[in-house]
Amino acid sequence: MQIVVDTRGPANARLRTLVQETIHALGVDCQSYPRAHAEVIVDTTTLVVLGGLGLDVSGEIIPYVAGWGEDGGLDAVTEFAQLIDDLARRVETALSTAGDNQQTAAIG
Repeated sequence: MQIVVDTRGPANARLRTLVQETIHALGVDCQSYPRAHAEVIVDTTTLVVLGGLGLDVSGEIIPYVAGWGEDGGLDAVTEFAQLIDDLARRVETALSTAGDNQQTAAIG
């Protein structure tokens, strides 16, 4: 699978999109989860990962996640907390490894 990010946007937005699409590629998609759950899992994980890097995206992500609450999506934060944590650790480890080695790290 190849993830392509539009390079015309701001760097922080490109990073956020890359992290989100990576998490989708790790199996959090609408075939495996109801769409509301998938979006909440992906965006909550993105919030954790980017927060760990010192990038505050809460102003964009929290309203988006809250919007899924009407469809029961917010229940996914509690129901899938362990999955969110595991995914965040996988992505954080890959980013850390990529930074240490100055090369792309495998996330799979």
